[in-house]
Amino acid sequence: MKDFGRRNFLGAIIAGSALTMVGCKGAVAGGQAGDGILTLGADAGASNQFPENFNANGGGDGGPGIGFFYETLFRVSTRNGGKLEPHLAEKVVYSNAGATATYTLRKGVTWSDGKPFTADDVAFTYNFVFGKPGPNEFIKEEVKALDAHTVEVNYTGPNYQQDTNMSMYYPVYPKHIYGQQADYGKYVDKKPVGTGPGVLKSFSGQQVQITLREDYWGGKAKGVKEVHIIPTGTVGNIQSSISSGKVDWADGGGAGVLTQFLGMGKDNHYEYFPDGSSRGVLFGCNYAPLNDPAVRRALRDSVDLSAATKAVGIGYTVPSVTGLNLDLYNGAVPAEYAKPLEPAVDKAKADLAAAGFTVEGGNLTKDGKAYPLRLFVNLGQATDIVVAPMIIDQWKKNLGIDVKYMPTPDTVFQAKIHDYEMMVWTTNLNGSAYNAYQGYSWSNMSDKAQKNGAGNQGLWKMPKDANDALIQLSSVPMDQTEQINKLLKVIQTAVATEAPYMAYMSGGSGEMWTTKNWKGFPSMKDDAVNYRSSIGGYNNVSLTTINLSKA
Repeated sequence: MKDFGRRNFLGAIIAGSALTMVGCKGAVAGGQAGDGILTLGADAGASNQFPENFNANGGGDGGPGIGFFYETLFRVSTRNGGKLEPHLAEKVVYSNAGATATYTLRKGVTWSDGKPFTADDVAFTYNFVFGKPGPNEFIKEEVKALDAHTVEVNYTGPNYQQDTNMSMYYPVYPKHIYGQQADYGKYVDKKPVGTGPGVLKSFSGQQVQITLREDYWGGKAKGVKEVHIIPTGTVGNIQSSISSGKVDWADGGGAGVLTQFLGMGKDNHYEYFPDGSSRGVLFGCNYAPLNDPAVRRALRDSVDLSAATKAVGIGYTVPSVTGLNLDLYNGAVPAEYAKPLEPAVDKAKADLAAAGFTVEGGNLTKDGKAYPLRLFVNLGQATDIVVAPMIIDQWKKNLGIDVKYMPTPDTVFQAKIHDYEMMVWTTNLNGSAYNAYQGYSWSNMSDKAQKNGAGNQGLWKMPKDANDALIQLSSVPMDQTEQINKLLKVIQTAVATEAPYMAYMSGGSGEMWTTKNWKGFPSMKDDAVNYRSSIGGYNNVSLTTINLSKA
């Protein structure tokens, strides 16, 4: 499959590391709700210029608001981990023991240029994503359109999990446009034609203007006529701009947003939407002494993560010892792990002693050999920069171990990802409980998989029974929760016992908005809502926008 592992893993990183501080410089304007204009703030990156390319399927950074144009067959519920909600597809039916997936597409959907959306578009897109077919490949034969609204995928083995990945990362693109390009993957899409509610009105590096369609299949917007997207600016700048009503909505927020931003005015709102991923310290399992599970357990069990949660102040929760979010995966976490990870310092010390380790001069020592430890942190991740020193401080206080803090520029950090004893990274992927552990599959340990960025940066080789359970999960229908949870317990037991990581935060996206101009933003406090007000990604941003009405 074409670059799938990398795209899957990187997508989860973006979500799992939510709430890096919005930090590009740029002017903010807006406050034109009277004209039906919704103003969004978006990260323009280090260049402070939005990229003019709305092709995310091929690779590279896409322009802002791509979710207004392109959509996926399903979307992942924000209420129930792994549950798929119909979007461009009405349903999927599995047969052939899960090796064949047949999709029934929604009728009456058109591309923004008026041409009908059909099964040919889906087959075209999926064939690009999955790559060449064959007995030893991901799919047995090319994805095919059975009729105008039916698509069939034949995998080389049972696969009930793929739709979650596709729903998060791979929108459907128009065959009548993308199919005309010499290289679909490298096509620079400056005039997006999508099934979504948006039509590009104008583009500049500092502002993107989008008109909402009258004929959108999901319904006409209640009040928004246009969307203007501008660079977010610094954290303080964007928070002030939202407070004044010049900007209506932005992802992110920065440390302390719960008190700082909400304290600016009664119309300010902020919510953290978990997505099922988690973030924390990955232990380099090939580095002594971290190749000993006892050492990893001791480092994991000696830290009180609640203090860091309060210090960061962005609303995330501490996941279970297995890394799963306890709200989204309620029922999937065994009773013995169904609580936030909490410190057990005496147990940590006993683990070290039983494994023959002492602490001398701040270093773990065994058989006369000292093992200095370092924790690498990406300077591009503001939340990690706050939390990592607090974790290091507790290792010193509770175990006497001096861990060197290693803040590293993003490009250097990414280039040497397997060279670290410990690093802060995404520990579990988002989307479903299967996805949460997918990166640790033995298949990702191969040289080919690693070259493609398949994940498992700590290079933990999970026990065989856990790997077998992960493989079996692909063969279990999503509605067979009892069997799924039984297999998940095997995997979670392995994680709890071998401690390949210490998950310190449940991943997701923090959203800031004001109700000065618009109302109707989704909230997890509303049990009827199963989407989130996230500007990034697909489907959620459209659902939020079309349901807003003027305040």
